[in-house]
Amino acid sequence: MKSVHPVLVFVELSPDKAILPVSLECMAAAGRLAERFGDRPVALVMGKGVREAARELTYYDLAGVCLIDHPALEDYQPELFVSAFGQVWERFEPKAILMGDTLTSIDLAPRIAFALDTGLITDCVAIEGEKNEVCFVKPVYSSNVMAAYTFASEPCIVTLRSRVEEAAQKGEAPVAEVVSVDVELDVAGVKTEVVQRVTEEDAGLKLTDAEVIVSGGRGMGGPEGFELLSQLAAVLNGAVGASRPPVDLGWAAPKSQVGQTGEKVAPSVYIAVGISGATQHIAGMQGSKTIVAVNRDPDANIFRIADYGVVGSCEEVVPALKEALLEMQK
Repeated sequence: MKSVHPVLVFVELSPDKAILPVSLECMAAAGRLAERFGDRPVALVMGKGVREAARELTYYDLAGVCLIDHPALEDYQPELFVSAFGQVWERFEPKAILMGDTLTSIDLAPRIAFALDTGLITDCVAIEGEKNEVCFVKPVYSSNVMAAYTFASEPCIVTLRSRVEEAAQKGEAPVAEVVSVDVELDVAGVKTEVVQRVTEEDAGLKLTDAEVIVSGGRGMGGPEGFELLSQLAAVLNGAVGASRPPVDLGWAAPKSQVGQTGEKVAPSVYIAVGISGATQHIAGMQGSKTIVAVNRDPDANIFRIADYGVVGSCEEVVPALKEALLEMQK
């Protein structure tokens, strides 16, 4: 592996050491970006006991896999991760660093940008332009405007929104080399301590993994309305989402919230039932490939972005739609 590569991808892992889907999406985006410089990206994976994940990454179209396997990196510690990242940057000097727009990167990316005295673009949804004029696109003003940014410094650090890219495809044979990097970490300087990890079991399909999402708003009228949505979602092998009001009212679980302050999703089909279409909610789902809106108000804002619209109440439309789909499946 050469000492300098143009694009570095930070690969995040789940608690069971599986590669996160958004990291595979970042690898695909990084591949296209690296092509502009006549090269391929390098993946960086760090943690404790992550050698198997690094080995799996060798099956992707990468110039190499940078591995930092250190016992102090078992849990996310900002000071240690920034220090390790800085030492990797000194070795490879990438022009760009890509990572998924996750809870970890939302904390880590600005810290790295500060440490390297460079710029940062978060929640990017597209990379456009030619070799010497690359721009990064992200939604601003509650997603009412798409802004394009360029960098005046290097490296440019970008977090990529989930589901805006197709995931990189795994090959049948390894093509990349794993390079272990030894780092010096000041464990005594860590200011926080992980004292307990509480895991909540997800019932059903995760919103970010679902190809079909059936979401409800205040117009569902109460928890019983979400039971109707659950039945429809089951027929479609989809997940149930919600706008913020039903979550605040206790009709739906907080983890089901879609929007600016909830999950940002981009399924193949998004069915919005009883959702008015506030900009905060639209910010979380407007990347959906097909949007179907059901609302009793013909002037509801959600119809402005919907591909298909049905004017009617959830009590009328949802059961009828479920029965029609069941009939089609016979």
